[in-house]
Amino acid sequence: MSGQDGIAQLAFWARNMTTVSDGGMKWPGFSYTDAEWTRLRALAEAVPAAAFGKFVTWTTVTFLAVAAAGIVGVFVPLLMLLFPDPAKMAGWQFACLLAACALLILMFGFALAMNLAAHWSADDAMRAQLRATADDDALAAKVRWQINRIALIMCGVLVPGMILWIAYDIQAGPLINALKWAAVALLLLSIGSVVVGNRK
Repeated sequence: MSGQDGIAQLAFWARNMTTVSDGGMKWPGFSYTDAEWTRLRALAEAVPAAAFGKFVTWTTVTFLAVAAAGIVGVFVPLLMLLFPDPAKMAGWQFACLLAACALLILMFGFALAMNLAAHWSADDAMRAQLRATADDDALAAKVRWQINRIALIMCGVLVPGMILWIAYDIQAGPLINALKWAAVALLLLSIGSVVVGNRK
């Protein structure tokens, strides 16, 4: 963790996790000791609701831009380079390449998005309240590992899921479309609940 931007990013993450915890919810894969929760809550108190709203917005917008750049600048060129004839590309090869690119985007793109969002969202008043402690580096490293672990699990599930989809020639009918819209709705509700919670 480096400088004021590093401690600001950890504080924004703390505000995020304490909001989730105070709402009676838990995120699988993100657990902390009592001492870590004490530190997270202390950091979260320095984050105003307006700044946190900016952080969530900037993280979302920046990550979408990074993801789009990764698809256009990495995945598509690699696909064309490795498989100039798409007819000769096996389903498992496409799945593995897509999962590898998705893993890079999630691990590095999300970290970059959070770094930039923290830099753009933290004002001078907030930064003045933040003082790093000796244990903050370890806590920040734990958060990074938790995020990367989730990315590894997601991309690990993606490969066999896509291979089964291709092998059994599953068609995207009304049920699949309904599930996709339900996932989008749940994401929007989750973001909305965090925003409302912060305003309260």
